[in-house]
Amino acid sequence: MNKKYLIIITMLIASAIYFSGTAALACDDYCGCTLTPGYWKTHSIYGPAPRDDGWDAAREGEDTIFFDSGKTVYEVINTPPKKGNAYYILSFQYIAAWLNWHNGASVPNEVWDALECAENFFGTYTPSSVLTKEERAAAIACASILADYNEGIIGPGHCDD
Repeated sequence: MNKKYLIIITMLIASAIYFSGTAALACDDYCGCTLTPGYWKTHSIYGPAPRDDGWDAAREGEDTIFFDSGKTVYEVINTPPKKGNAYYILSFQYIAAWLNWHNGASVPNEVWDALECAENFFGTYTPSSVLTKEERAAAIACASILADYNEGIIGPGHCDD
């Protein structure tokens, strides 16, 4: 193939990837990076790792009450989702994503939408709410997007903890 055509084809493919939003483009330091819920669980005032000051973004740090759960943020992120409780599955990812955003990680539009979805969910339901199949599926879908963000699959990428 002619070198000129190869360059043109390469440029067209690169443009298509860029404008489709599927490219993982390098970003300057201002983009930040994300950390998983497991990181935030262990880097709190309760340890065992040294506390990350990203927790300062919450009004009362780890001891801020999480919506209408009756528990602190730290208690919620450490509550296993018994029987697949969608509230705790979503809260696990939401808390980490919220802390990542407040810790300087850039947030793509689909993650903003998932954060808003989660906040609407937590404003409506409690951990003991009985959800319809559709309500549970919607919460799990939002949690999946937030998990992809926290793990660096979408967004600025995962930090080197």
